[in-house]
Amino acid sequence: MDKTALLLEDSKTQANIIIAMLSRMGWSAVHCETIRDACETLSQISVHAMLLDVFVGDHNTLLHVDRFRSLAPHIPMMLMTAGSSREAIEETLTSARKTGADYVLKKPFNEALLRDVFASLSPDVAIGKKRKHVLVIDDSSTIRMIAQRAYAGAGYRVSCADSMEEAFSNVDIAHVDLVLCDVFMPGMGGFKGMRTIKTTWPKVQLISMSAGLDEQVSDNDALNATRRIGADAQIRKPFDAEDLIELSAALLDMAA
Repeated sequence: MDKTALLLEDSKTQANIIIAMLSRMGWSAVHCETIRDACETLSQISVHAMLLDVFVGDHNTLLHVDRFRSLAPHIPMMLMTAGSSREAIEETLTSARKTGADYVLKKPFNEALLRDVFASLSPDVAIGKKRKHVLVIDDSSTIRMIAQRAYAGAGYRVSCADSMEEAFSNVDIAHVDLVLCDVFMPGMGGFKGMRTIKTTWPKVQLISMSAGLDEQVSDNDALNATRRIGADAQIRKPFDAEDLIELSAALLDMAA
Protein backbone atom coordinates (compact mmCIF):
# COMPACT_ATOMS: atom_id res chain seq x y z
CA MET A 1 0.00 0.00 0.00
CA ASP A 2 1.31 3.45 -0.91
CA LYS A 3 1.51 5.59 2.20
CA THR A 4 1.17 9.35 2.01
CA ALA A 5 1.68 11.96 4.71
CA LEU A 6 0.41 15.52 4.65
CA LEU A 7 3.27 17.81 5.66
CA LEU A 8 2.45 21.35 6.81
CA GLU A 9 5.73 23.26 7.02
CA ASP A 10 6.46 26.84 5.93
CA SER A 11 10.23 26.35 5.84
CA LYS A 12 11.27 24.81 2.53
CA THR A 13 14.56 23.70 4.04
CA GLN A 14 12.84 21.90 6.91
CA ALA A 15 10.28 20.45 4.54
CA ASN A 16 12.96 19.01 2.25
CA ILE A 17 14.72 17.41 5.21
CA ILE A 18 11.52 15.80 6.49
CA ILE A 19 10.41 14.70 3.02
CA ALA A 20 13.79 12.99 2.52
CA MET A 21 13.37 11.18 5.85
CA LEU A 22 9.87 10.05 4.91
CA SER A 23 11.05 8.86 1.51
CA ARG A 24 13.70 6.64 3.07
CA MET A 25 10.96 5.22 5.28
CA GLY A 26 8.82 4.36 2.26
CA TRP A 27 6.40 7.27 2.59
CA SER A 28 5.52 9.97 0.09
CA ALA A 29 4.58 13.47 1.21
CA VAL A 30 2.21 16.18 0.08
CA HIS A 31 3.82 19.43 1.17
CA CYS A 32 1.73 22.49 2.06
CA GLU A 33 3.16 25.81 3.18
CA THR A 34 -0.04 27.31 4.63
CA ILE A 35 -2.85 26.10 6.87
CA ARG A 36 -5.35 27.02 4.18
CA ASP A 37 -3.59 24.92 1.55
CA ALA A 38 -3.32 22.00 3.97
CA CYS A 39 -7.05 22.07 4.72
CA GLU A 40 -7.92 22.30 1.03
CA THR A 41 -5.63 19.35 0.33
CA LEU A 42 -7.31 17.23 3.01
CA SER A 43 -10.70 17.99 1.50
CA GLN A 44 -9.55 16.71 -1.89
CA ILE A 45 -7.26 13.73 -1.30
CA SER A 46 -6.81 10.92 1.21
CA VAL A 47 -3.66 10.72 3.30
CA HIS A 48 -2.51 8.26 5.94
CA ALA A 49 -0.90 10.65 8.44
CA MET A 50 -0.60 14.37 9.17
CA LEU A 51 2.65 16.04 10.18
CA LEU A 52 1.87 19.64 11.13
CA ASP A 53 4.17 22.44 12.22
CA VAL A 54 2.72 24.52 15.06
CA PHE A 55 3.85 27.96 13.93
CA VAL A 56 3.21 28.55 10.23
CA GLY A 57 3.91 32.11 9.17
CA ASP A 58 1.92 34.32 11.54
CA HIS A 59 -0.56 31.55 12.31
CA ASN A 60 -0.79 29.01 15.12
CA THR A 61 -1.85 25.57 13.90
CA LEU A 62 -3.10 24.65 17.39
CA LEU A 63 -6.07 26.95 16.82
CA HIS A 64 -7.02 24.87 13.78
CA VAL A 65 -6.58 21.34 15.14
CA ASP A 66 -10.36 20.77 15.35
CA ARG A 67 -10.66 21.69 11.68
CA PHE A 68 -7.95 19.22 10.71
CA ARG A 69 -9.64 16.57 12.83
CA SER A 70 -12.99 17.14 11.15
CA LEU A 71 -11.40 16.81 7.72
CA ALA A 72 -9.48 13.64 8.62
CA PRO A 73 -11.00 12.20 11.82
CA HIS A 74 -9.29 8.81 11.68
CA ILE A 75 -5.83 9.90 10.56
CA PRO A 76 -2.91 10.00 13.04
CA MET A 77 -1.86 13.59 13.73
CA MET A 78 1.67 14.64 14.63
CA LEU A 79 2.40 18.17 15.77
CA MET A 80 5.97 19.47 15.63
CA THR A 81 7.55 22.66 16.90
CA ALA A 82 10.83 24.40 17.58
CA GLY A 83 8.99 27.04 19.60
CA SER A 84 8.86 30.70 18.70
CA SER A 85 10.00 34.10 19.89
CA ARG A 86 6.58 34.55 21.48
CA GLU A 87 6.76 31.73 24.03
CA ALA A 88 9.10 29.10 25.48
CA ILE A 89 9.20 25.80 23.63
CA GLU A 90 8.06 23.81 26.68
CA GLU A 91 4.97 26.00 26.88
CA THR A 92 4.27 25.31 23.21
CA LEU A 93 4.78 21.57 23.69
CA THR A 94 2.36 21.53 26.63
CA SER A 95 -0.26 23.40 24.60
CA ALA A 96 0.23 20.98 21.71
CA ARG A 97 -0.30 17.96 23.97
CA LYS A 98 -3.57 19.41 25.24
CA THR A 99 -5.01 19.43 21.71
CA GLY A 100 -5.22 15.65 21.67
CA ALA A 101 -2.62 15.18 18.94
CA ASP A 102 -1.38 11.61 18.70
CA TYR A 103 2.27 12.63 18.78
CA VAL A 104 4.15 15.82 19.62
CA LEU A 105 7.67 16.22 18.25
CA LYS A 106 10.25 18.71 19.42
CA LYS A 107 12.26 20.09 16.49
CA PRO A 108 14.84 19.41 15.36
CA PHE A 109 14.31 15.64 15.46
CA ASN A 110 16.34 12.91 13.82
CA GLU A 111 15.28 10.14 11.47
CA ALA A 112 15.53 7.47 14.17
CA LEU A 113 12.87 9.24 16.24
CA LEU A 114 10.63 9.74 13.22
CA ARG A 115 11.00 6.05 12.34
CA ASP A 116 9.94 5.07 15.86
CA VAL A 117 6.87 7.29 15.63
CA PHE A 118 5.82 5.98 12.23
CA ALA A 119 6.45 2.39 13.30
CA SER A 120 4.08 2.98 16.20
CA LEU A 121 1.33 4.32 13.96
CA SER A 122 1.70 1.60 11.27
CA PRO A 123 -1.11 -0.58 12.70
CA ASP A 124 -3.44 2.44 12.60
CA VAL A 125 -2.54 3.04 8.96
CA ALA A 126 -3.13 -0.62 8.13
CA ILE A 127 -6.67 -0.69 9.53
CA GLY A 128 -7.54 2.82 8.36
CA LYS A 129 -8.41 4.23 11.76
CA LYS A 130 -6.80 5.14 15.05
CA ARG A 131 -6.66 2.53 17.77
CA LYS A 132 -7.44 3.59 21.31
CA HIS A 133 -4.19 4.47 23.05
CA VAL A 134 -3.53 3.17 26.56
CA LEU A 135 -0.66 4.26 28.79
CA VAL A 136 0.48 1.85 31.52
CA ILE A 137 2.56 3.37 34.34
CA ASP A 138 4.02 1.02 36.93
CA ASP A 139 7.49 0.45 38.35
CA SER A 140 6.86 -3.31 38.23
CA SER A 141 8.04 -4.81 34.93
CA THR A 142 5.76 -7.80 35.55
CA ILE A 143 2.64 -5.66 35.86
CA ARG A 144 3.64 -3.65 32.78
CA MET A 145 4.13 -6.84 30.78
CA ILE A 146 0.80 -8.35 31.88
CA ALA A 147 -1.12 -5.15 31.12
CA GLN A 148 0.66 -4.58 27.81
CA ARG A 149 -0.12 -8.09 26.59
CA ALA A 150 -3.74 -7.80 27.65
CA TYR A 151 -4.29 -4.45 25.95
CA ALA A 152 -2.37 -5.34 22.79
CA GLY A 153 -4.31 -8.59 22.51
CA ALA A 154 -7.55 -6.60 22.71
CA GLY A 155 -6.47 -4.32 19.84
CA TYR A 156 -5.26 -1.28 21.76
CA ARG A 157 -2.16 0.77 21.08
CA VAL A 158 -0.05 0.54 24.24
CA SER A 159 2.71 2.70 25.70
CA CYS A 160 4.47 1.81 28.94
CA ALA A 161 6.52 3.76 31.48
CA ASP A 162 8.18 2.66 34.71
CA SER A 163 7.71 6.05 36.38
CA MET A 164 5.72 9.24 36.10
CA GLU A 165 8.88 11.04 35.06
CA GLU A 166 9.35 8.71 32.10
CA ALA A 167 5.69 9.00 31.13
CA PHE A 168 5.78 12.78 31.01
CA SER A 169 9.07 12.96 29.11
CA ASN A 170 8.23 10.37 26.44
CA VAL A 171 7.21 12.07 23.19
CA ASP A 172 5.13 9.02 22.27
CA ILE A 173 2.85 9.81 25.23
CA ALA A 174 1.68 13.19 24.00
CA HIS A 175 -1.93 12.05 24.06
CA VAL A 176 -3.69 8.96 25.36
CA ASP A 177 -7.28 7.79 25.72
CA LEU A 178 -6.79 5.87 28.95
CA VAL A 179 -4.12 5.66 31.65
CA LEU A 180 -3.62 2.66 33.93
CA CYS A 181 -1.49 3.91 36.82
CA ASP A 182 -0.01 2.45 39.98
CA VAL A 183 -0.47 4.46 43.17
CA PHE A 184 2.84 3.87 44.94
CA MET A 185 5.97 4.43 42.84
CA PRO A 186 9.38 6.03 43.39
CA GLY A 187 9.94 9.61 42.28
CA MET A 188 6.92 11.80 41.65
CA GLY A 189 4.62 8.92 42.57
CA GLY A 190 1.14 8.01 41.48
CA PHE A 191 -0.92 10.53 43.44
CA LYS A 192 0.85 13.63 42.15
CA GLY A 193 1.18 12.15 38.67
CA MET A 194 -2.48 11.23 38.37
CA ARG A 195 -3.51 14.67 39.55
CA THR A 196 -1.27 16.18 36.86
CA ILE A 197 -2.73 13.90 34.20
CA LYS A 198 -6.31 14.87 35.03
CA THR A 199 -5.34 18.53 35.04
CA THR A 200 -3.42 18.41 31.75
CA TRP A 201 -5.67 15.93 29.94
CA PRO A 202 -9.07 16.19 31.68
CA LYS A 203 -10.79 14.00 29.09
CA VAL A 204 -8.43 11.05 29.49
CA GLN A 205 -9.87 8.10 31.38
CA LEU A 206 -7.81 7.13 34.41
CA ILE A 207 -7.72 3.78 36.20
CA SER A 208 -5.73 3.61 39.42
CA MET A 209 -4.32 0.29 40.62
CA SER A 210 -2.77 -0.71 43.92
CA ALA A 211 -1.91 -3.60 46.20
CA GLY A 212 -1.49 -1.22 49.12
CA LEU A 213 1.77 -0.23 50.79
CA ASP A 214 3.10 -3.08 52.93
CA GLU A 215 1.09 -2.95 56.16
CA GLN A 216 0.86 0.83 56.25
CA VAL A 217 -1.90 1.47 53.72
CA SER A 218 -4.49 -1.03 52.50
CA ASP A 219 -5.30 -1.36 48.82
CA ASN A 220 -8.84 -0.20 49.56
CA ASP A 221 -7.68 2.99 51.31
CA ALA A 222 -5.18 3.76 48.55
CA LEU A 223 -7.73 3.31 45.78
CA ASN A 224 -10.39 5.31 47.62
CA ALA A 225 -7.91 8.18 47.91
CA THR A 226 -7.44 8.23 44.14
CA ARG A 227 -11.14 8.90 43.64
CA ARG A 228 -10.65 12.25 45.33
CA ILE A 229 -7.99 13.27 42.80
CA GLY A 230 -10.11 12.36 39.81
CA ALA A 231 -9.49 8.68 39.03
CA ASP A 232 -12.41 7.35 36.99
CA ALA A 233 -12.08 3.75 38.15
CA GLN A 234 -9.96 1.53 40.38
CA ILE A 235 -8.64 -2.01 40.18
CA ARG A 236 -6.86 -4.04 42.85
CA LYS A 237 -3.61 -5.86 42.18
CA PRO A 238 -3.24 -8.63 41.30
CA PHE A 239 -5.96 -8.34 38.68
CA ASP A 240 -7.35 -10.63 36.01
CA ALA A 241 -6.56 -9.53 32.45
CA GLU A 242 -10.15 -10.04 31.35
CA ASP A 243 -11.42 -7.83 34.17
CA LEU A 244 -8.94 -5.12 33.19
CA ILE A 245 -10.03 -5.12 29.55
CA GLU A 246 -13.73 -5.17 30.49
CA LEU A 247 -13.29 -2.20 32.84
CA SER A 248 -11.23 -0.27 30.30
CA ALA A 249 -13.71 -0.86 27.49
CA ALA A 250 -16.59 0.28 29.69
CA LEU A 251 -14.81 3.53 30.59
CA LEU A 252 -13.93 4.30 26.99
CA ASP A 253 -17.48 3.56 25.85
CA MET A 254 -18.86 5.99 28.45
CA ALA A 255 -16.39 8.65 27.37
CA ALA A 256 -17.22 8.31 23.67
